[in-house]
Amino acid sequence: ETYSDKAYRKFKENPLVPVGALATCGALIMATVKMRKGDSRSFNHWLRARVAAQALTVAFVCAGAWSLSKERDPESSKTRQLDEIAVHREERIARERSEFEGRLKEATQAYESE
Repeated sequence: ETYSDKAYRKFKENPLVPVGALATCGALIMATVKMRKGDSRSFNHWLRARVAAQALTVAFVCAGAWSLSKERDPESSKTRQLDEIAVHREERIARERSEFEGRLKEATQAYESE
């Protein structure tokens, strides 16, 4: 997958993130222009717009990640839970087996000593 293919795929998955990033950059550029001109009132306005655009971009990223996780594999959490249960079960069986073998060894030693 080339860089442009990946960028296109990511844009299709979550189209609002690049738009939000462009809005953030545009507001920052306008704030810089206003600062150079000495227009402090407009400069502060554009800085506030940048913060708002940045917050929206972060919200878009979170919403896109949440929606993609729901779309891609809704049963992944179930399979993950089943895998964890199986691992815990195997650990418990191994622990019980080692405890049983220890008790059996002690009983054998006690029997032999009598």
